[in-house]
Amino acid sequence: MIKNHRFKRIRKDYERKRMDNPFFHRETGKSRRWFRCLSILGVLAALFLLWFFLAAPFWKIKNISVVGLTRLPSEPIIQLVNQETGERRWLFFKETNLLLFRKKAAVKAIMANYNFAGLTIEKKIPNTLIVRVGERPYRFIFQEGSAFYYAADNGYVIKDAAVAETDKTKYPLVDNQASSSLLSAQNKINFQNNYLAFILALSDQLALYPDLKVERFIIDQEFNTLKVKFLNGPAVYFNISAAAADQASRLELVKNEKIKDNFNRTNYIDLRYGDKIFINPEFK
Repeated sequence: MIKNHRFKRIRKDYERKRMDNPFFHRETGKSRRWFRCLSILGVLAALFLLWFFLAAPFWKIKNISVVGLTRLPSEPIIQLVNQETGERRWLFFKETNLLLFRKKAAVKAIMANYNFAGLTIEKKIPNTLIVRVGERPYRFIFQEGSAFYYAADNGYVIKDAAVAETDKTKYPLVDNQASSSLLSAQNKINFQNNYLAFILALSDQLALYPDLKVERFIIDQEFNTLKVKFLNGPAVYFNISAAAADQASRLELVKNEKIKDNFNRTNYIDLRYGDKIFINPEFK
């Protein structure tokens, strides 16, 4: 006889088994302390770098040098740069810091007061600014009333340099005899049409004729006309719409072939009408 045996069900003991995932490690107290220390050190390092580059005395601008000036003093340029160093950056910092100094803003401020041909500002670590100036060469002297100014070929005058007496014969002299001033608030001569270009072109052409010595170029309110007073000679009327070279050549021809030795006795010569030339008085 076969006996029926009852099988006991065996309950699994899960409590004795470790269920830890070998791929995850519990953070120990020691590692947490290291993390806090590294975080604090990182914040302190960031604060130190922020202070060092933005507020440390090491970067404070102490020297400003101006290079390239030959006719003007450097102090007004340095003063304009110093005004920019007093400006704030990001509310808490100043542009006395070499790294925070805005070169473009300083260049703009200087060029608003001076008409230089070129201007750059160079930062030299740790605390020096070098302002490099390119001056415009004098092209002519502009007279308005009793005042004389050096002027560049773009029509800007240089008011800060007094005109030497010897230079009044060295450079072309342009005399404004109109009833109103031609100088703008920006120190530029408000020439109408192509007056300036014609004056400079005619000056270059007349320089080719040694016997035609110009005393002054005269601007008045007569339309399309430039008057030139010659040294020990007459006033000559030029047409600014015609070629300067042709009129200068025509003047030389009239002087040599018709006026001859009477140049200093001539009152005026009018070249404004092409081949039809008027001379006063007429010489036979």
